[in-house]
Amino acid sequence: MMMLDRNTPSWHFQRGKFRICPEIHRTTMKGWCPMNARRNIADDGFAPWLLEGALLDHGYPRIKPLPSTVPMPRDLVPFDKRNKTTNRHTFIHFYEDDTRFRALAANPDRSIPKLREFDGVIAPDFSLYWNAPLPVLQANVYRSRVIGHYLQRAGLPVVPNVRWGDERTFDFCFRGIAQHSMVAISTVGCISSRKEKQLFSLGLDAMMATLKPSRVIVNGIMPAEVFGRHWRDAEFRTYASWTHRMKEHRYGNR
Repeated sequence: MMMLDRNTPSWHFQRGKFRICPEIHRTTMKGWCPMNARRNIADDGFAPWLLEGALLDHGYPRIKPLPSTVPMPRDLVPFDKRNKTTNRHTFIHFYEDDTRFRALAANPDRSIPKLREFDGVIAPDFSLYWNAPLPVLQANVYRSRVIGHYLQRAGLPVVPNVRWGDERTFDFCFRGIAQHSMVAISTVGCISSRKEKQLFSLGLDAMMATLKPSRVIVNGIMPAEVFGRHWRDAEFRTYASWTHRMKEHRYGNR
C-alpha cells in the first residue's frame, strides 16, 4: 500500500507528458487563471488544465498538506449552503449527494470566487459505492484529488478528503495525500448497519496505518467502538452533520 514520503516517486505534469491545447497553456503556465472561454470538464476530455503544476503519485494528483500552524476548522458548511450561510469562518465541505456539487465538478472556476470568502475547503467527496466497478472507484478518487489540487493552486486552503469503499479501494484511496497531515472524513451514512460499521472500521484502520494523520476532521458522529483505539494516535475533532443541526435547530461545531 502506498505511503507518501521523500522516497516516493513523484513528478511534475509537463507538456511533454500530455497534449495541451495552446490556448489552455497560455492561460495556465504562470499559475492559476480562470478562462472564460474554457469548456467544462465534460466537454474537455480529461481536462488537462486541472493537472497543471501537479505532483503525481502513481497517477493521482497530490494535495499539499496545510502547515501545522493552520488551525482546524471552526465549523463546516455544505457546498450547496454556501450562498445561505452568513458564517464565513468555516470550511466548505462536499459531504452531500454528488449531484449537489455537480456545478463545481463540471467547472471549478465558476465556484472559486465564492469559495474564497471562506476559511478553506475540504476536497470534493465523490461517492465510492461498494458494488461499483473498480475503474469507477479509481476515477472518483482521482477526481477528488485533481479538483482539490486545482482549488489549492488557485490559492484556497484545501484539506484532502479521505473516502474509501470496500477493501478493493484500500490500494488507491489514500494516494495523493501526505503522511502526518490534516485530513477529513465523514461518518454520515457510513456506520448505520453492522456491515457498514465493520467496513468503515477497516478503512479507518487502513487510513491510520497508511497516512498516520496528525489531525482528523470528522463530519458526523464519532462512536468510541469505531474510533476509540485511535484517539491517542491523532487529534480528532467531530462536527455535527448539517442534517442533524437542522433537526436540532442549531449551527456550529459542538
